[in-house]
Amino acid sequence: MKVNGIDARKYNAKQLTAEVLPPSLAVDYEIVTGAILPTEFETDMELGKLKLCMYFRGKDRNSLIRKMSAFLENFTKSSVLEVDGYKGKFKAYTASSDYSKMKVKTRYKLNIVLEGYFFDDELNLEYDGITQTTIDRQGTRKAPAIIEVYAKKALKNYKISGFEDDIIVEQLAAGQTIIIDGEEGRITNNGADAFGNVDLWKFPAIAQQQTALKFSNADAVVRIRYKPMWI
Repeated sequence: MKVNGIDARKYNAKQLTAEVLPPSLAVDYEIVTGAILPTEFETDMELGKLKLCMYFRGKDRNSLIRKMSAFLENFTKSSVLEVDGYKGKFKAYTASSDYSKMKVKTRYKLNIVLEGYFFDDELNLEYDGITQTTIDRQGTRKAPAIIEVYAKKALKNYKISGFEDDIIVEQLAAGQTIIIDGEEGRITNNGADAFGNVDLWKFPAIAQQQTALKFSNADAVVRIRYKPMWI
């Protein structure tokens, strides 16, 4: 088991158990007076839960408490876990923690409840000189996307349609690349802010199981990156 890339063995700890619980789901709908059928609204996806039990060993209880304290420091902010027995990584937000003494003074158990989701390694999709394509989403959660547009020729009002809102690159010189980062919420060109060169209302995300995309011309190379996310 690893947290933020650090092996738990550094803290004289090992994973005892890990229980994954799916998020609680409730469809958002309303029945209007007199209506035969309810009106359904978009349902937000809550986070799942991971119940983790860690086993610590040490010379005495003082050393154990210090090791657990050092381990818990990784959970004071959001963290990324690699959980034994599970594929992918878990983006975690700590909900609670407690510990229990064992009969032997050199052993402790630490219980941590985390909210979050699993995600896989980033996928890279490239579209060169085409005007339409379809993305078959991997994963079961809406995932933010990073879009890179490389101009093979000078671009003006280059439009990408198919996400929740159209994205229009108003101007991009030949040989330049503009990056629309849906994870960080920023737009850059060669590291500099380029928000003024793009017209969009929402940052891109892979929201549907299938996303049909259209590009306004074939004068660009479009690269789309995202991490598949799971309930």
